Amino acid sequence: MVVDVEQFAVVLGERMGRPRRNERRSRGERLSDALRDLVEGGELLADTRLPSERALADALGFSRGTVATAYLSLHRIGLVERRHGSGSYVRAGDRPTFARWLREGTIVVDLAKAVVPDTTLLPHTALRVEDLLDSRPPDGYGPTGDPRLRELIAAHELPAGLTADDVVVTSGAQQAIHLVADALLVPGDRVLVEPTTYPGMLAAVYRFGAEAIPVPVDRHGFDPEALRAAIRRYRPAYVFSLPVHNPTGAVVSARRAKAIARVAAEEGGLLVEDRTLASLADGPVASAIEHVADRTICLGSLSKTTWGGLRLGWIAAPPGVRSLLVEAKQRTDLATSTLDQQLAIHLLRDPGRPARVGEWFADLTRRRDHFTAELAARLPEWEWTMPRGGLSLWARLPGVDGEDFVATALRHGVAVSPGAVFAPAPHTAGDRIRLGYAWPEPVLSQAVDLLEAAWRETPKNA
Repeated sequence: MVVDVEQFAVVLGERMGRPRRNERRSRGERLSDALRDLVEGGELLADTRLPSERALADALGFSRGTVATAYLSLHRIGLVERRHGSGSYVRAGDRPTFARWLREGTIVVDLAKAVVPDTTLLPHTALRVEDLLDSRPPDGYGPTGDPRLRELIAAHELPAGLTADDVVVTSGAQQAIHLVADALLVPGDRVLVEPTTYPGMLAAVYRFGAEAIPVPVDRHGFDPEALRAAIRRYRPAYVFSLPVHNPTGAVVSARRAKAIARVAAEEGGLLVEDRTLASLADGPVASAIEHVADRTICLGSLSKTTWGGLRLGWIAAPPGVRSLLVEAKQRTDLATSTLDQQLAIHLLRDPGRPARVGEWFADLTRRRDHFTAELAARLPEWEWTMPRGGLSLWARLPGVDGEDFVATALRHGVAVSPGAVFAPAPHTAGDRIRLGYAWPEPVLSQAVDLLEAAWRETPKNA
């Protein structure tokens, strides 16, 4: 079944209504809500083909990025599926969704998460509330963050050459990514990205009406000449890179980081490096900022080396860009939680922290090796490149649609992430899944049991 795009646009417009005074939701969020109402209310039947992003954008008078954001949000909660070469369709009502399975509590192992699985990396020392309230400024506000914390971040978490004056403290790396998009993007802008990348970054780009353009890479990072050609062609607002890649676990080489920096300097490109996983790699992780500091923004957080519940991140940026980020921060939440900042100060001052992070990466390596050995023995058809960093494995399932396997795996009690959500061109990762391996070995062994059972039940293309 196919809908008439003009009539569909009229119905959506009625559902969205006029934006209310002081409306906080973006166009993409309002459109997503309207689409969700139509699907969940049964007015869009299962297997209905939705208009293309471009056709619906033209009919609504929106940017294509706005429509893409709405479709992506429905895809992530299992209401819409993408079919290679065919478009986006309303998913059949009896197909399981992450939201449903999580609500019903039927997930036994959640490999969709690439996270620190518990609080064991937090130092087990007694802290009084009075210790955590020793803050400046005393009123708890301040969009750039506590000066002492910015000094510690510059000293312990950033590439050489950056200072506390470059840092803006954020409520996690996701907010850092959002603030970069808010500060630098206007509808119609382009952002250059790797062919697979962090979905939260894609969501931020689409939310502000921009388009994510994939650029070829190899195992060392962006192909420098392909990046040069893309900068010349698209004149992007910025180039987003992951020196330790999510989802693949690849690590940029020092030579390639230097080459990328040279391209940025020669072509006038602005680089945004997400270094959230930089401490979880087999060796030092190079940064373009070492070669072109005035064209590079770095961001990161404590979530992957300490605990995801500590929502503490940062951005380090050149002065002209930093002022725009501070304005975006003030539009968002005025200041990062004072208590979180004081806990982060305590953590970064702890002389035992480097050893704990090193032990955590050693644990991750053992868990990765255990997981991949069991997968190789039990699921020999699966293909992957051994990750050199991060917390996840990027696997190819020959002859199988990743989203179909995700649905089957959920029925068996194991959650994995479909590859399509990591790609600006989803069909390019349709046969991929991401699996987090940060869990203890017994949990990973149980996960492989469930994955093997799901794989036996999954139809394979000839």
